[in-house]
Amino acid sequence: MTKDDSTWLNICYVVGTLMLIYVSWKALNSIGVFVGWADDYSLWFSQVVGAISVVAGIAVVYSVRKNKDNHDYYLASIAELRKVTWPTWPDTKKMTLIVVVVVGIFSVILAVFDLGFAWLLKKIIS
Repeated sequence: MTKDDSTWLNICYVVGTLMLIYVSWKALNSIGVFVGWADDYSLWFSQVVGAISVVAGIAVVYSVRKNKDNHDYYLASIAELRKVTWPTWPDTKKMTLIVVVVVGIFSVILAVFDLGFAWLLKKIIS
């Protein structure tokens, strides 16, 4: 199944809309519980929050989608990412091991300096 970049970008817009709707719904519900609106207006609060969340999510993504410059920029970014050569799995494991070893060495060095300065400070204060 092959899709062109514009189709994938439109799928990302739909997923972004759904994520914005969910996040705004959770945020508005949390604010409503914190302020007390959820209890005071329990009959219609959840419907209003749902409607506001849907409108806000669609409005934000629509405003991003309708801007031609943004759309072209995202398509160009996707095209550039297609040119990236990702490391192979053995290279990734090797580089990860190098990072872990270097972090371990630096943590030992920092621990030695920390213990040395703590001992020196204890001697100065006592």
